[in-house]
Amino acid sequence: MITTDMYKDTLSVTVVFMLWLSRGVPSLQMVQVDVGETAELVCIVEITGSNIVVEWYSKLDELLTQNNEVKTQDRRFSIRRQYIKEWVLSINNVRNSDAGKYECRIGPVEYKPYSVELIVSRPPEITNTSGPGSYVLDSRVVLSCAARGIPEPVISWLRVENHQLIDLNVKGNNYVIDSLNLSTAGVYECHALARGVKQTATAALEVHVLFAPIIKVPYQEVLQEEGKWTQLSCLVTVNPKADLYWMQNGRRIDSAGSYVVSSQEIGRYTHLLRLSIEILSYSDYGEYQCLAENEHGKDAGKITLSGEQKKKAVVVSRPRDLMVTVGEDALFNCSVLHLSADDRLVWWHRSANETKKLFESPSLKRTSKKTSELTVNGLENAKHDVIGQYNLLIRTANFSDEGLYTCQIGGHENLSATLNVIVSKDSDTVCQEYHQEPFNLNTTLVVVCLVVIVLLLVTIVVIILVCRFWARRSRKDVEYTHSVQLNAKVVKINQ
Repeated sequence: MITTDMYKDTLSVTVVFMLWLSRGVPSLQMVQVDVGETAELVCIVEITGSNIVVEWYSKLDELLTQNNEVKTQDRRFSIRRQYIKEWVLSINNVRNSDAGKYECRIGPVEYKPYSVELIVSRPPEITNTSGPGSYVLDSRVVLSCAARGIPEPVISWLRVENHQLIDLNVKGNNYVIDSLNLSTAGVYECHALARGVKQTATAALEVHVLFAPIIKVPYQEVLQEEGKWTQLSCLVTVNPKADLYWMQNGRRIDSAGSYVVSSQEIGRYTHLLRLSIEILSYSDYGEYQCLAENEHGKDAGKITLSGEQKKKAVVVSRPRDLMVTVGEDALFNCSVLHLSADDRLVWWHRSANETKKLFESPSLKRTSKKTSELTVNGLENAKHDVIGQYNLLIRTANFSDEGLYTCQIGGHENLSATLNVIVSKDSDTVCQEYHQEPFNLNTTLVVVCLVVIVLLLVTIVVIILVCRFWARRSRKDVEYTHSVQLNAKVVKINQ
């Protein structure tokens, strides 16, 4: 009876043969090592006696060892006996040429030899692949892998999904995809593994599917207010790449003006097609189409863009000319409805000396959540205020507040009114202040008008005087000419 124990680590592989006295049927054992490792074949002989002979022979029937003596010239071979019944043939630094059958023979009685097959491993190697490439939808695809190694490797098939390897539970040189589609296209791997060999050979085979575009519309109806930023989007799945574009009312839309067309790859064969409208106008409302077209076909998706037309600012109360006494408050109306962030409202004050901006609507803020009163940001005093729907309040008016006040609304007419400040009849202090104030705007206008009138009168007088002068001179010239002619006639007569 023969029993075999196999011990394998990074340094050696040991095969143990236990030989009994009885003559049995020869048994072939196998031991496997990698190139460069040490192989140890252990033959345990239960026979004792001084005349026992144990010999190891190579595959070429060359005597390697006899009892404790090494017969071969190859120093890599040696005999080792840790126990009296143990005869170990040790082969250091195993080579590929060492592979083959070795025999342990026992004498002088001629027992049938017991053989061991030494296998020198060769790591698997992928020698050939076929099948990767691009195929039309529903094609039958055969992927192939060929490998070599010792022992002969077995090929297993796996697929890459979401950056993970999924075992397909298929072994053999070929893997067949009966009907190629989007779900079966991708990256496949063939792995070559051999029994007892740590190394694995791997090859990746990528399969692409060619098909017509497929468009999906996440939102088929989009509501947006006029004047706002808007974006329409479509998901396009296609391979090979297609011409992606937008159309409205039979007109192709390109990136120009308020339109921005963009495409982003967000997955395998999938693109996000966008149409951005920076400022939505009333003419932009309607039906849009996102289209994709390649040599395999085309597809289209429809999106309806609708919404309420932007309400335009409406002036419901205009400023009127005011006349107040010194110290009183003055209120100019400029009530505007539907004023948006795009419609800027500005109050201006123009006096005899300067023109200045009092405030602008984007700088207004609500002073209370419970009221609609608005005040100006950043004023150091409370001289000016805005109340209600953009009405201007001037507190404690004086002569420096006189002038022209204009409520300017972007994209609309300018609304202006004049403020006159008069002196209170029963206030001497106010009268003194009046004399200290410089000319106001109305006084200046009166003076300018008077000067113009005077200049016109002077011009008229000068013109009249010049005309009269030239008339008199012309008359004298005529009289002189007539006198000369008369004297000439008189002389003739006398002669």
